[in-house]
Amino acid sequence: MTASRMDHKQAEAERITKELQAGARQSSALELLLQRAQLYADLGSEDKAKADISQAAALAREPGASAASVAAVEKAFRELSVSNPSHSAASKSKYAAHTSDAIVDSIARFVEADQSSDDTASGIAEAVGALNSRIIQSGRNLLLAEAQLCQLVDAFHTICERAKPTKDLDLLAAALAGCARSALTQLAVPTGSSDGKEPDPAARSALVKVAARIAEAWEQHQNDGSFKQQTCKLGAAFYTTAAYALSTHEGSQNDSVLSEVARRSFSFCVSQVWLIGTLPVATHGEYRDVGQGVLRLLTANRPLFLSLFVTSAPAIERLLFLLGQPSGSERRSMATLIVSQLVASAKDPSNSSKLHGYDPPTARSGVPALALTKLQQSAVRVLDGWVQSTAQAERTRGLSAMAALYEAGIGSDLVAELWLRSGWVDELWDQGDVDLKKAQLALLELADASSSDTAVGPRMKKAGNGLVQELVRKGGSKSATSEDREMAERAAVVLAKWSGMASAPAAATTESGGVVESVPTEDADPVVLADMHMQRITDLLASNGEPDRAAVERATEALGYLCLQSKLKEHVVRNESLLKGLFSFATKSPVASLKFSAIMLVRNLTQYRVVLTEEQKRMRQLQQMGNKAQKKAAGAAGDEEDQASDASEHVSARAVLVSKAGAVSLLVSAVQSRMGPSDSVKDAVAEIAVALATTQALRGLLVQQGGVRALLSILTSDAPKATTTPYLPQALRQNRDRLVAFALAKIAISVPPHLAFPDPRELVRLLLSLLLEDTDAQALLMKFEALLALTNLASAQPGSPGDVRGFLANDLNGFAIVEMCVLSEHPLVRRAATELVCNLVYDPKVFERYAANADREIPAEDSSSRIIELPDDDEDGGGSSYRSQRLHLLVALADVDDAPTRSAAAGALAVLTSDPRCCRYLFLIHPRASDVFLSLADDSGAQAADLKHRVAVIWANAASCGDKRVVSRMRQQEGVAESLETMANDSSMPYYTAAKSALEGLGGK
Repeated sequence: MTASRMDHKQAEAERITKELQAGARQSSALELLLQRAQLYADLGSEDKAKADISQAAALAREPGASAASVAAVEKAFRELSVSNPSHSAASKSKYAAHTSDAIVDSIARFVEADQSSDDTASGIAEAVGALNSRIIQSGRNLLLAEAQLCQLVDAFHTICERAKPTKDLDLLAAALAGCARSALTQLAVPTGSSDGKEPDPAARSALVKVAARIAEAWEQHQNDGSFKQQTCKLGAAFYTTAAYALSTHEGSQNDSVLSEVARRSFSFCVSQVWLIGTLPVATHGEYRDVGQGVLRLLTANRPLFLSLFVTSAPAIERLLFLLGQPSGSERRSMATLIVSQLVASAKDPSNSSKLHGYDPPTARSGVPALALTKLQQSAVRVLDGWVQSTAQAERTRGLSAMAALYEAGIGSDLVAELWLRSGWVDELWDQGDVDLKKAQLALLELADASSSDTAVGPRMKKAGNGLVQELVRKGGSKSATSEDREMAERAAVVLAKWSGMASAPAAATTESGGVVESVPTEDADPVVLADMHMQRITDLLASNGEPDRAAVERATEALGYLCLQSKLKEHVVRNESLLKGLFSFATKSPVASLKFSAIMLVRNLTQYRVVLTEEQKRMRQLQQMGNKAQKKAAGAAGDEEDQASDASEHVSARAVLVSKAGAVSLLVSAVQSRMGPSDSVKDAVAEIAVALATTQALRGLLVQQGGVRALLSILTSDAPKATTTPYLPQALRQNRDRLVAFALAKIAISVPPHLAFPDPRELVRLLLSLLLEDTDAQALLMKFEALLALTNLASAQPGSPGDVRGFLANDLNGFAIVEMCVLSEHPLVRRAATELVCNLVYDPKVFERYAANADREIPAEDSSSRIIELPDDDEDGGGSSYRSQRLHLLVALADVDDAPTRSAAAGALAVLTSDPRCCRYLFLIHPRASDVFLSLADDSGAQAADLKHRVAVIWANAASCGDKRVVSRMRQQEGVAESLETMANDSSMPYYTAAKSALEGLGGK
């Protein structure tokens, strides 16, 4: 470009700048920005061009921008991103390399010319990045040809073999690897593909060729450590994707050649990529790529991956090495995920099928899977060597790795053998007495993580109780250093988790074979431990500056464990200032683990005893009688104290105290975390919500502070949703959903539905699902409270926006479930279901279920108005057909011993008798209905007034139903008129008006 031409473009760019500064319209500004971006690009000012395109993109996203504007921005960005990089920035006048062929050719020219210009490498990298974006966005529609893909692979390896790579060359190599990875992903057979089509032969050929190119490049550089490290650093994800794509084709066709290529690719990833990509010099991003790639290979072909990994001592040792990294590090977290998946896969005997020595009959006989056995043997060998090492770094690593295994819940799967070795645990703690600080911290970490294992915790406590208590005392001395105090904090957490745990049998064998009794260290006083942790939290929260979150979390976790002991719950919950400060700090903290520790403290303080059936209570009594001799000295009193502390009234009082301290806000903040709450947090929140909602006084507080929305937000994907689609609810499969529904049921009993639930339908289906729970004691309680909640929800004014009767009974077909509950043998469930029916009959469709064909067996009324004979109330009599009518069940319920049930059934009948069909059934067909009504009118119990009112309405409806035979029947029955006259004499009672109306009807007035 001539100088005059450049000056002209510069002047034009300045003119556009002034026009933009003058305030152009949105559409004009977008067009001007794109024009200036082209000018800057032609002038070589790429950064300025990109800035203008970014501003134009922002304008294109604003309301009112046209589709043409968006397309113009995308075109400008594409032209800038895929520029022809074969010229230096000074000679570049266009960005025109638009096709895949052009980009790949540019790469080839760059590699063949052995250029190293930063500008050229940067331009190539941008072009490759643009190609990569196109491949990703194409949705399997832009497949590179085999030759093009191989050119990308060869270019990647060629650049990585350079003796002195630069930053821009590294960026280019990473871009090449990323682009090749995207192309390989498109060649893989999609997961779950079942369309019956054969895999693409061209894709298979390309994958085999790529694998050959990778193998060839590594064979040429088999002694070049720098090349291997550079390629794994930049291309780990590319290598694992190539192996993964091959495995997807192997599973879809029987091809021995392809299977062998896939095996070699997997072996290459295990023996080279995994070991080199996880060297200490690897960055977190590089390590993450390797870890994710390994997990992908494991899930792609478990038998093949296990056959290679569990037989590779270096691979397992590297995994354990990463597990031994400091707690909380990204490397340890990824290693924990990998080893957890390995163990889960190795437990399945079928995944050992590619291991030498695999025997299918043995695999089916219950013997541990071969892959798991080999994994155990390698883990025990490596970890035992590290833990027993005199080198402090190795010992620390071994202890940390074992702690990580127990934190992941798989310690007993891999290293259980170590704990069974005679004297192994004692040696562990004997050496711990002389360990340096880091090793002692790792030992405490292991003691902490393994404390929940019933086979390991007691052994660790027996051997280490003395040292751990000594570390606590040392940290509390005046001469203690900061390291001593940190050690004491961690040791105190271990003591808290050991508190209340029985030590392993304390017997030892002498050299001569005799048995001597060792004197175990006396347990630390749990009250003293609780005071220590409470004081520590108080001091931390009162300190100047930001409190040490990790220290607060450790102390809170320890306090939570101590509160598993009933006698400490009252002691801790009375410290109001501590709880307020802790809950406030945890609520505001973004750290999820701190919130979880505080939540678990609340859970342990508010946990109710499990509800037992009578049979379960008898079984527990028998167990207690069997253990009475062992507990007689100390346990009996402790049991009585525990029972008193865990009595419902004490738990309710503690729930009130923690709620006043801010527990509800803590729960809400935990489930609304930006990082997303874990399943453990959600489960704990659901459990605590049930405990808090059990106390009626706290239900309004839960609603006020957002508890309802928080609970609805933690439902699993299995939970039923609010929809009008006809669907018979099913029992809830997830325990969390069950607890959420239970807590919401308790709230819905006491709080007006329109205040607690903007859309009550969200709750109706959940509550109907609770009605399908099993019949144990807890399920019966859930049914009872769900029915009460549904009754409250169904109490809205008929036809109002909050009326859910029709949705409940008809749209969800829930009436069938309610009827099953009406037939329950449990009197409280039956009562609550009858009360719900009393509210549901206001719905026209439910009403019609009872009234339809109720009088079908009654002949039409004639002029004689003769009395129809009632059928005999005999099960074998010919008149038993009256029992098939729903109204018969309500009559039966109105005659049970339970007064509230009678009242609810009579209330439903009072509504239904507004229809003449129901009146005719009750007074002309049913043999006992009239007697039942008279019995209700004569009731003298606490609910007598309500019962009389309902009966008066029934009689008033019957007297005015328009059928003279019904009126004749009422006149004929002795006692009806007398009862009505008595009720009509007291105008202060609610039944007065109905009784007067009934009398008028009987008198013919």
